[in-house]
Amino acid sequence: IYTPGLAPVEGDVEAMVRHYKQLGVSYFQLYNEPNLRLENDGAEPDVDRYLDAWILAARRVVAAGGLPGFGALSPQGEVDDRDFLARALDGLKERGAAWLLDRGWLSMHNYAGHLPLDHPDGFLRFRQYADILKEKLGRIIPIVGTEAGTYVNEVVDDNKQVDLVSGAYRYMAARAEPYTFAYTYWIIANQAGGGHDRSFEWQALFKRNGWVSPLVDALKRLARGAE
Repeated sequence: IYTPGLAPVEGDVEAMVRHYKQLGVSYFQLYNEPNLRLENDGAEPDVDRYLDAWILAARRVVAAGGLPGFGALSPQGEVDDRDFLARALDGLKERGAAWLLDRGWLSMHNYAGHLPLDHPDGFLRFRQYADILKEKLGRIIPIVGTEAGTYVNEVVDDNKQVDLVSGAYRYMAARAEPYTFAYTYWIIANQAGGGHDRSFEWQALFKRNGWVSPLVDALKRLARGAE
């Protein structure tokens, strides 16, 4: 559920949640990367501003039987994601709203860049988030990866991308911590799938001109159990 600049969510949120619940959807992510200036209309990211928006929307999602997602923080934010998360959890408790996380979950964007699979600041970032949750809440809530990936650039070639992303999926299939529920590659298709923001095109596995990333075949083989 996205609004530009962390604006309040308008419309009948409860009706929307009930509609998608009937289709089998239970998890509803609220807002996106609030520790980025880009998601704050250029303003400095602010924990209190995020909580003002999130708590209001989360109450409505919970009232309709949904599970609201907290966070979805950028590892490259102008405000460090771990610091933002810790302060946001403190803010929830101070406002008497931590109970919302009894029905909530933490969204994770564990982009790894060129970092190796076992680097704590990359794919394994969920371990740091889990430590923060334990410190601030005394427990860990479900962590769901809603965006992630490694992209070809000046320090990552096709082979390294395949190795890192395939390794992340192998980890999830065989060794994932019990509180971590998904690793979600961004982005499968952009313009080829009807997207209009050209800035995402270089990250897509399928491009409008017919190009297909070598990662696609690697992931297909992985899904078939051939690797």
